[in-house]
Amino acid sequence: MCRLLNGQFSLVTILALGFNLSLPLFGVLVPGEENSANCLRNLAKLVSKPLAPEGNSLQEGYFRTIDEVAEEFANSKKFKSPVAWRKKTGKSGLQALDMPEEVGGKNLSASQMLKIFEYAGRYDLNLRDVPGGGHGRALMYSKNPEHKKIMEQIAKGRGYMAIAITEPEHGTDIRGMRSVAKKVEGGYELTGEKEYQARLSTASHIIILTQAPGQEGERGGKLNAFVVPKDYPGLKFKELETPALQGNSFGGVSFENLFIPESFRIGEDGEGGRIFNEHFTYWRMMQTSAALGTAKRALELMADRMRTREVNGRPIGSMTHLQQKLGRAGARLEHDTAALKEAAEAYDRGDFIEASRLAASAKALGVDDALDAVEVSLEAHGAFGMSNKIDLTQRKMDLSGLKIADGTADVLISDYVRKTFGQEFWDMGFGARKQ
Repeated sequence: MCRLLNGQFSLVTILALGFNLSLPLFGVLVPGEENSANCLRNLAKLVSKPLAPEGNSLQEGYFRTIDEVAEEFANSKKFKSPVAWRKKTGKSGLQALDMPEEVGGKNLSASQMLKIFEYAGRYDLNLRDVPGGGHGRALMYSKNPEHKKIMEQIAKGRGYMAIAITEPEHGTDIRGMRSVAKKVEGGYELTGEKEYQARLSTASHIIILTQAPGQEGERGGKLNAFVVPKDYPGLKFKELETPALQGNSFGGVSFENLFIPESFRIGEDGEGGRIFNEHFTYWRMMQTSAALGTAKRALELMADRMRTREVNGRPIGSMTHLQQKLGRAGARLEHDTAALKEAAEAYDRGDFIEASRLAASAKALGVDDALDAVEVSLEAHGAFGMSNKIDLTQRKMDLSGLKIADGTADVLISDYVRKTFGQEFWDMGFGARKQ
C-alpha cells in the first residue's frame, strides 16, 4: 500500500485517479510505513508504463528477451525484420512457446501467449511474427512425420511459414476460391494464383489452400491445404510494394499444373476449411493482442507528451479534453484485452465455435480501437508526431494494414452476427441470390 496524506489508497486506486502523481488535488504522495521503497519503485513503474502487460515468471523472462533484442536492433534495419528477430532469439525458445512438446515446443496455452504477443507489439507490429510458431502451427493437424520435422525447425527459429489464401479477385471471400487441386497418380496437380500475401519471399515453406478434388466450380466447396517448400520447382513469385508492415515481404505466387506429392497435404482431402478456421481463430487473437500492445504504447507516449509539452506556460496535460481522449482510448483498449482473454479461454478449453465467434469480434473491434488510439496520440503530439523522430505514423500505417489482413473488420463483424444471431443473416447478405 502507498499512503496519501488525505487517506489510504492501493496502487490500483492511485493509477485510476491519474497518472500525474504531482498534481496537488490528491495531496502529497508519501510511502506507507511498510515496504516504502518497493512501493515507490512500483509506482514509478506504473507511471512510466501504465498499460504494459504483467506476466508470470516465464512470461517476464521472454519480455526481457524481447527487450534485449530490441535494444540491439533499435538502430538497425533488422529492427523490423521478423526473420532477423527469429534467428536472433532462436536459442531462447521464443519461437517454440506455442508449439507441441513433441517437436521441442513449450505448448503454452492461448491465454498465456496473449501477453507475450502484446509485449512484442509494444515495440513494433511486425514483431507479431516473432513469438511462437506462426502459421507453422497449422501443421499440428498433420500426422506426417516430415511435417513434424518442419515444425521442429520452426521451433528452433530456423524455419518460417507463409500461408497463401487470398486470390486477386476474391480477397476475403474464401468461399469463392478458384485455385484447384486435381487428384493424379501419386499426388495432385495444383493450378491457381495467390496475391497480396505476406512472408512469401522470406518463408522457408508455404501453406497453399485450394479447392479440394471434385469441387471445381463449386462456390463454398471443401478445401485442401498443402505445405510446399518455398524453393519447390514450378512456383512463380512476384513482389509487390506496400507502406504497411514493411518488415515482411509482400507479393504473390502462382502455379499451373504443378505436381506435388500426396505427402504435402495437411490433413485429409476436404479438411482445409476446418484447418483454416481453427488456425485463424488462434492467429487473429494473437495478431489483435500485438495490435493492442502497439496502441497501448502509443498512449503511454501520449501521456509522456502531455506531461512535458508546455503551451502558454502550462503542460498540455492540463487540457481536460486531452485527458478525456487519453482515458477513453485507454479504457477501450483494456476492454478489448479482456474480450481477447475470454476468447482465448474458450479456445484453450476446446470450444472452437465460441472462440471463433469471440475472436471475430475481438479482431474487428480491437484493431479499430487500436487505430483510434494511435490517431489520438498523433493528435496530441502535433507536428512532432508526424516526423521521423517518433514512430507513431508507422504504427498507424501498420495497424491500417492489419485491419485488412487476416479478415477485414466488416466481414468479421458479419461472421460474429451469423454466429450470435443466426445463420439467416449471413445468408441474407452472402447467400445465393434467388432467381
